[in-house]
Amino acid sequence: MFKFENFNPLNKIRDSVNEQVNESRVPTEDFESTVGVYGGKMEIEDDGKLIWNNKGIVSKIDKFGDAILRTYDEHVVKDLSELFSRHPKLFFKFLAPGTKRYRGGKEEIFENIKRLGLEYAYDIHEKGIEIKDKGLYLKGLPLQDLYRSDLINSDKVEGFDRFQALAESGKYLRKIHDEHGGVGEVLAGDIIFKNHEDGEVSEPVLNMPDIVFNKDKKIGEKEKKATDILDFIMSIGSEEFRRSKGDFDSVKRAMSTILENYNDKAVIKLVKSYIKRGRLTLLGDKTSTAVNLPKDGFTTKNRGIFTKHNEARVINDKDLEASLKNIGLEVCEEIGREDESRN
Repeated sequence: MFKFENFNPLNKIRDSVNEQVNESRVPTEDFESTVGVYGGKMEIEDDGKLIWNNKGIVSKIDKFGDAILRTYDEHVVKDLSELFSRHPKLFFKFLAPGTKRYRGGKEEIFENIKRLGLEYAYDIHEKGIEIKDKGLYLKGLPLQDLYRSDLINSDKVEGFDRFQALAESGKYLRKIHDEHGGVGEVLAGDIIFKNHEDGEVSEPVLNMPDIVFNKDKKIGEKEKKATDILDFIMSIGSEEFRRSKGDFDSVKRAMSTILENYNDKAVIKLVKSYIKRGRLTLLGDKTSTAVNLPKDGFTTKNRGIFTKHNEARVINDKDLEASLKNIGLEVCEEIGREDESRN
């Protein structure tokens, strides 16, 4: 069967966007952070303000490319030919569905900041977004940097218990979700710990929430929360696999630690459903035993068309992707069984 993914123009868009839009990194003072800043660049103004400046042309390229690549993050059809034969209008809607979330402009990001109760840390600025709590970026410890401490070569990021950090992250995300709703995107670089000493971290704060949900789409609040959590466990699963040198038991422990401390059974049940339905869209879905996709379907055989953004932001290894989906489903099911046994 002809595979459109071999001639996919989204490959070039993905590679071009990744090469050009990572304009700077979180400006930590005591070590060189691995957390990229997208859609703008960090600048310190003459008045001392720390600004995410999104006025440049590169920022506009990023926003445009990001929207294209995100289009199929959460749009999965099992059998495209069946959809065309039964519902031709829906078929064409699938081809150009519009993204459910995207990198917002400064006004949209600031609206997200206010909705999430983060006005103490961020504010709107004529050039973009001001980081009001400069210490968060200059002195904080991003979860991604904790995981990549072996690559940073600084004693400022070494010796921390990453599972304690994951427990704190799970509790924090539950608090954010309960009080404010879904975030938009949560990956390893999206949580920063203000306090970090004696091998433990505390006071997690969301990195600037620049990814916003599309108001033109009907997205339920539970769906938004499940999207955040699915992104997060897959991102951390990938980080843990690398850090533990391929120990899948350690990957399972990492995912379990997050979900047990998040502890919203309804959301976790929806995460389980998403995994089985093929979300988030990854090439490894074709071999994952957790994902229910028809073997000969168009979107299965040509899944590479629809995975470009998730390859860029989460993981790009189809064998690992399949394993992460399998482990994620297993962890969700185990937590569900534990809840049933207690009842």
